[in-house]
Amino acid sequence: MMKRKFCTSGLGRRKLRVIISLLSALLFFSVCMGCASTPLDLGLDFPVEKSSDAVGQTVPATIGVAEFIDLRPRAATSDAHKWLGFIPGVLWLHMESEMPDTYIGFTDYSPAPFPTAFSRAVYNALKGNEVFAQCVFLPENPYVTADYRLEGALNRTYLRETGYYYGSGLYAWITRIVGLPYVSFEVEIDVTLRLREMSSGEIIWKYDITGYREDKFYSVYALSRGIEGKNVLSYNISSILAQRMPDALASMREALNQEPASRRITQQENQ
Repeated sequence: MMKRKFCTSGLGRRKLRVIISLLSALLFFSVCMGCASTPLDLGLDFPVEKSSDAVGQTVPATIGVAEFIDLRPRAATSDAHKWLGFIPGVLWLHMESEMPDTYIGFTDYSPAPFPTAFSRAVYNALKGNEVFAQCVFLPENPYVTADYRLEGALNRTYLRETGYYYGSGLYAWITRIVGLPYVSFEVEIDVTLRLREMSSGEIIWKYDITGYREDKFYSVYALSRGIEGKNVLSYNISSILAQRMPDALASMREALNQEPASRRITQQENQ
């Protein structure tokens, strides 16, 4: 009878060890899958569908897109402000940056410098929508003779990150896996576009692109996966551009369709 109890007890311990091993393997596999995620797209390119009204309105000229100038505030970050939350033991961390292409706190982000990334994204939109017969990216082809030049200014690329802290060690990892609020991003951009007629040197069109987006993530794995193959910050910025650019292109076409004698700077305000 004592031998039977010993065997039963030993069998129970073996089952417990198997269960613990399986749980450990599952946790290890989950961590590895999260760490071995596919590299994310860091570019700012965005899809813009060609308007049906624009068919046959391609301008028979060459436009060169210049690298945008950087007019953003030089403040880098507000440096880790911690605040005690309403739940005892739970803290959240605010970090603000005016230049997220040089610093970001809660995810790995090493894009091309924003003056280049923004200008390339707008160049690809112009080329894809066939606004002009020929579109050239001047940073790569600086000696091309163009009829028009699109210039841009980065006035602001503001990022506010909020990260939530629930403790350290295994407890912190469990909260990041099960889906409690992990980190949120608030993005605000302000970009000015100008179209210059090279024969006269005059600016014949001006347009301001502004926008705001917020995204929240509830696990470290959701953050590492990004959104639609893009890093979360690149996705949100490109989404703002995708929303605003159709109106910008329509406004540009309208300015180009004016008679040369009546052309003037067109200032458009985004609602």
